[in-house]
Amino acid sequence: MSVVPVMTLVAVLLAAVGPAHGRPCAEVPAAALSGDFDGDGRLDRVWKQRVGKDLGSRVRAYDPWRGQLRAVEQGRPALVVAWGRPVVAGGACTLIQNRRFLSTPIWDAEPPPLAVLPRRAPSAGAFQGVQTRRWRGDGILLGTEAGVDILLYWDGRRFRIAYSGEQP
Repeated sequence: MSVVPVMTLVAVLLAAVGPAHGRPCAEVPAAALSGDFDGDGRLDRVWKQRVGKDLGSRVRAYDPWRGQLRAVEQGRPALVVAWGRPVVAGGACTLIQNRRFLSTPIWDAEPPPLAVLPRRAPSAGAFQGVQTRRWRGDGILLGTEAGVDILLYWDGRRFRIAYSGEQP
C-alpha cells in the first residue's frame, strides 16, 4: 500500500475534526497553570474556560463533587486539565464542571481563583488525612467565596475533592 493514500486519509480525518476552538484542549491559554497533577513526571496544564456550543453532544465532563461523568453543560464554565502525556495536537484533557461551584461570583474574576499545590509543600499538610490517602501528583487549589480553598486532586483514576480543617 502506498503512503500517499494513507496520508490523504489522515488529512481528511484531521479536517473532519472541526475547528480548533471546538475542542477544549486545542489551545492552551497563556494564563494556564502548570503542575504534575497525575504524578507521571510530565507537566500538565489547568485553566478555566467557558464551554462553547460547538463541542458536540458526546463530550463529557466530570463532577468531582458528585462523582459523576455527565454531558457537558454548554455555555457553563469548566476547568480544563490538559494532560502532559505525548498525544496528538489538541490532545487529551479532562473537563471538570459543577454548576453550583464554578458559577459563583468569585469565578467570574480574572484571573480565576486557581493555584497549584505541590504534593510535598508544607501547606499540603492542611489536606492530609483519610480523604487524601490516594493523592497523586500536585493538587489544584480552588478558591471559594469564604476564602477557604478546596483541593482538587488526582487519585490515580479520577479527580476528587478534599477540604481542609480551616474555618472561614
